[in-house]
Amino acid sequence: MKLKLFIIILITLSFKVWGHGTIIVSGIEHGEGYIDVKIYTNKDNFLNEEKALETIRKAATKGKTLIPLTKLHEGIIAVVVYHDEDGDGKLKTGLFWRPKEGFAFSNNYVPKGPPRFKKAAVQLIHGEPIEIQLNY
Repeated sequence: MKLKLFIIILITLSFKVWGHGTIIVSGIEHGEGYIDVKIYTNKDNFLNEEKALETIRKAATKGKTLIPLTKLHEGIIAVVVYHDEDGDGKLKTGLFWRPKEGFAFSNNYVPKGPPRFKKAAVQLIHGEPIEIQLNY
């Protein structure tokens, strides 16, 4: 009986986590600060923080952090992620706007110039997580 109850709870929790869109951010070097995620659905709004469809901020955990999406289940999206190590709500940049904190785009896209929606765009499929590796 306990085993059946455990299996039912496990199945219910898996639907809760994986039922919506989920982003798995990996390669997080340490647990200080926050992981900030911004979701965009078109090139006209891309990188305009006020026009992101969804913005999520979670405490960083070393290794991986799961980011459940609440507003999207499927479709074409571009994801921007950064590790706000000092918690100031901004991505620290240096010379030529090169990020000083961990950052990443969906599709494992590493821009050679201004980031483009088309290069970062991925298909969000209901129940399938998107994995993104941070670059430091």
